[in-house]
Amino acid sequence: MDKKAKMLEPVSNSSISVSQQWVERVRQVSVRACLMWAVAKAAGKAVFSIGGWAVLCTVFLGWGLAVADSSPEQRFAGIEITVGVHNAPTISGPAKAHALTWGQRTGGKVKVISTPFGQLFDAFKASMTAPEPVYDVLLYMSPWAGDFAPHLTEIPSELVHNETFDDILPIFRERLMTWNGKWIAITVDGDLFQGYYRKDLFEDPKNRAEFRERYGRDLAPPDTWADYRDIAEFFTGRQGPGGMALYGAAEAFVRGGQQFWDVFSRASAYTNHPDFKGAQFFDPDTMRAQINNPGWVRAVRDYVEILKFCPPDAKTYGIVEARQAFLSGRTALILDWGDTGSLANDPQQSRVVGKVGYFVLPGSREVWNARTWQWQRFERPHKAPFLAAGGWVASVPRNSRQQAAAWDYIQWYSNPENSLHDVVTSGTGINPYRLTHFTSIDAWTRMFTRSAAAEYLEVLRTSLDSPQAALDLRIPGFFRYSEALEIPVIEALKGAVSVEDALNQVAADWEKITDSLGRESQLAIYRTAMGLSSQPEGPRPPAVAQQRRFVIGFSQATTTEPWRLLFNKELREEAANYPEVDLVVKDAMDKIEQQIADMEALIAQRVDAILISPKTTEELTPVVSKAFNAGIPVFVLDRGVANDRYTQFIGGDNREISREIGRYVVKLLGGTGKARGKVVEIWGGMKTVASHKRHEGFYEIVSQEPGIEIINQPSDGDWKQDRGYEIMADTLAAHPQIDLVYAHNDPMAYGAYLAAKEVGRDKNISFLGVDGIPAEGVKWVSEGVLTATFLYKTPGSEAIRQALRFLRGEPVARRVTLPTLTIDRSNAGEILRANGLL
Repeated sequence: MDKKAKMLEPVSNSSISVSQQWVERVRQVSVRACLMWAVAKAAGKAVFSIGGWAVLCTVFLGWGLAVADSSPEQRFAGIEITVGVHNAPTISGPAKAHALTWGQRTGGKVKVISTPFGQLFDAFKASMTAPEPVYDVLLYMSPWAGDFAPHLTEIPSELVHNETFDDILPIFRERLMTWNGKWIAITVDGDLFQGYYRKDLFEDPKNRAEFRERYGRDLAPPDTWADYRDIAEFFTGRQGPGGMALYGAAEAFVRGGQQFWDVFSRASAYTNHPDFKGAQFFDPDTMRAQINNPGWVRAVRDYVEILKFCPPDAKTYGIVEARQAFLSGRTALILDWGDTGSLANDPQQSRVVGKVGYFVLPGSREVWNARTWQWQRFERPHKAPFLAAGGWVASVPRNSRQQAAAWDYIQWYSNPENSLHDVVTSGTGINPYRLTHFTSIDAWTRMFTRSAAAEYLEVLRTSLDSPQAALDLRIPGFFRYSEALEIPVIEALKGAVSVEDALNQVAADWEKITDSLGRESQLAIYRTAMGLSSQPEGPRPPAVAQQRRFVIGFSQATTTEPWRLLFNKELREEAANYPEVDLVVKDAMDKIEQQIADMEALIAQRVDAILISPKTTEELTPVVSKAFNAGIPVFVLDRGVANDRYTQFIGGDNREISREIGRYVVKLLGGTGKARGKVVEIWGGMKTVASHKRHEGFYEIVSQEPGIEIINQPSDGDWKQDRGYEIMADTLAAHPQIDLVYAHNDPMAYGAYLAAKEVGRDKNISFLGVDGIPAEGVKWVSEGVLTATFLYKTPGSEAIRQALRFLRGEPVARRVTLPTLTIDRSNAGEILRANGLL
């Protein structure tokens, strides 16, 4: 069975279909009594209302007894429409049932085509673009709207102005039924995640006393994810009523079983900062993936940890199995859509009838602000209820030849009476989305006590009405993004990789997906989906070229390295070519705190543009973001920052340069498949993106050669010659054989050479570096000290040119990649002569 179809199955051992179950329930109602009630009501006589009978009669007469409500017009007689839906009983069950009653009412015919969920997206997309369409009505999950919107008709104005239209809650009506300001879908199901807990266990005096003693607070529904974790830990290993072994929580962990929505629901609390709307999945100003930021790391760590408080077989759970664990009484908590509320009160499917309470998704007192790249502390838990999937919607494709009948069917499917029956019927998969679903309390007493129904609906309504309620990802490629998340997270659950490494892989994959789909178009769609304006935040070139003086600030990390001295020299020389430029240079003298202070000073000065080469990545990211958020264009040079809240990055492609070094090493040590050798790698600054990329590309290549071994642990050389010497000296003492040294810059490679020469081992070792400064690295290659160096051109002169282009109103690329060159004995002399050094 398709994974998503299985995910959406109701928990039931019954072989009766959903439609058959409804028929059986209808038969249990006295049709004669309902008809008598209707006649009396029409005659203006007193109407009895015992136990919600009047409401149920209204529902059955309006839905189950469609013949009594048939329209004499039969205005769609002779017309057939085709409805497309997935092949699980949920959603498709109501589609078939309402097709029958719609036909009786209008004279039309409905053909329902059920397709496995995994094939549904492609089937719908193919039909919408075909000369001969298959479907007139599409029932689909709202995250697909970004892909479908260009092919959909607008809702007819008479439906938009129908009095039942405003009955749909605003969060569904305004956020999920529109696209680019146009009405393109009608909600037929309201989805969000919430929590469920065992009230009987929470109210047990022994449990309450022991929980307070252990955690120092009352046992109550969780306010934060830390609370949720503690409650799950507390109940794991305890005994429930009848001696049943208890576990803390039931969640989905298997790939394709709704796993990612459990993760998304946690990340919602940690990453949806109220001052930066729409930033849970991507930076809404740049479309950079946020999936590996510190908020997501914390969310996935929580998710990985909760597994040990779940039943032993929980690694195999999808949403169906998680529900079964909770409904069978094995766990104290579960996260789910609204379905568990009705299922838990169905005696045929639940052992915990009358024992279940409800809670809004937990929050956090610390929230990651991706705009400022910092955690922010809140006095009270910040909750961001998550509309996982957002629910199912119905649309009519442009190429449908029966659009009027199709919209009429959708209106019938989703009208207040029919939808009320659906939401109060277990197993339909339809959760409340209309105001009347919440106010028609009598209808809910079919499954709930009145007090339980009120509690259940209150939690749902509190979540939906929250100003911090967060929408699911709703852009083209939804399942490509979600599937890219699943495998690395499973590896983290196994303990095979760290959470950080798993999410870094996901982020890299998400960036590739975004680029393959078109970054600019994805950004525009993402902003629309998140309800944001079309114009991203951030500095923009002036609309009209300005002829005036420009103050450009430059924050340099250090001037203790020869490469940086050359960097400064080239930058100053280029700036001198433009009389309108006033250059303000600040040297952080190799100190993080000083560079932060330098940046703060440039922001306060309100310079026209800032150029920065960061000392480290994480520590400098917040102040770079601050400048960008203040409207100052920022040009990041050489070393990257942790996000992309900047105007442009200029530098070499460190990963590709290091791949080239890897290929050079393989050739030097014997060739592909034959290479043999013991290698020392000396890192630059281990807190810099540049150093990590200079490792990653190199390792990607040499790790494919079984005969090549990196023999030392990663050590931070801090880009300095003396540290290269020290690391190499220690390695020489520990390893009698060393065949090659790869250092992340030339000074460290030279320091390693000096250490080897000191003990007489330099002749048998090859030394490779990066930078390629003529007076330094190239000279050492020419002298036979280094085997090769790889050009890492300074970005100084290019930075001035690019900043001026921007300030003059010209567009600039997000990234400028500087060229590289392999320099060995074959071309070192030519480079030295060209620079007057030979």
